Amino acid sequence: MLAIQSSDLPLVNPAAFSYSADSVWMTTSRYAAKLGLARRDPRAAFLVESHGRSVLLQGVLEAYDLRSLSGGVRALLEGPRFGLSMAGYAVKNAAFIGGYLVDLAGVPRQWWPHNRVVLRLRPSRVRGTVTVEPEAAARAPVPGVPRPVATALARELTGYVCWVARGAPGPQMAPGLWAIGDGSLYCWLPEGLPEPPEAAPSAVVVEYHHPFRATRMVGACSRGRLVSDQAALEAIADRYGLEPEGGTPLRLEVNRVTWWRGFEVRTTKTVSGVPC
Repeated sequence: MLAIQSSDLPLVNPAAFSYSADSVWMTTSRYAAKLGLARRDPRAAFLVESHGRSVLLQGVLEAYDLRSLSGGVRALLEGPRFGLSMAGYAVKNAAFIGGYLVDLAGVPRQWWPHNRVVLRLRPSRVRGTVTVEPEAAARAPVPGVPRPVATALARELTGYVCWVARGAPGPQMAPGLWAIGDGSLYCWLPEGLPEPPEAAPSAVVVEYHHPFRATRMVGACSRGRLVSDQAALEAIADRYGLEPEGGTPLRLEVNRVTWWRGFEVRTTKTVSGVPC
């Protein structure tokens, strides 16, 4: 998950990546909202989570637009590192790139290869964390998204919680448990993780991740303010059938939801999770 800091609310999206030359490498469309946000404020974070562990890298995001003179020159000045990093990205994400090529006829032109921009995150801080991996959970429809999107996400176990902390080198982010109760979006972060400041600008992402078909991916990034709320403990216990011990119970006061289904992306303003 890539989190982009902004003056308003953070934006979090999934991203294929590789790691080389002490950096995280990704690509995106030159028309993507995250690219515009990163150019205004390059502070960003990248979270990798797997098998009960996660790693958060915070730092500065750079964009290499190879169709521009400045982008091409900066890539050349990197020397062999840039080419080797791109080769490593292609090898690591070969299945994903293959699925992208299979679906190319149905991919919007702004996401075609010639409209791709290379992103590079240079981390200045790294944090590793043990996470919670529940085995099952009751269905939970994400509020503020179309019914097909809510249905696709209803059984996803993990929510990715992001918040902006003053003085940090980039957004904070961690995997946690999530639940819906009385129309509210609750989440719980395990003990040992930093606690978000009260009313911090935040986002919670729930995503169905297809292993190699970008057109099959579905997700929702609910954005707003995180506040402490003990009611989250009951909502989490009801959904997962477990009693969360310690940790941080939170409720997201949602005022905006960005959702995607393949390459279709929409943002809806909400009031307490209800579209307006």
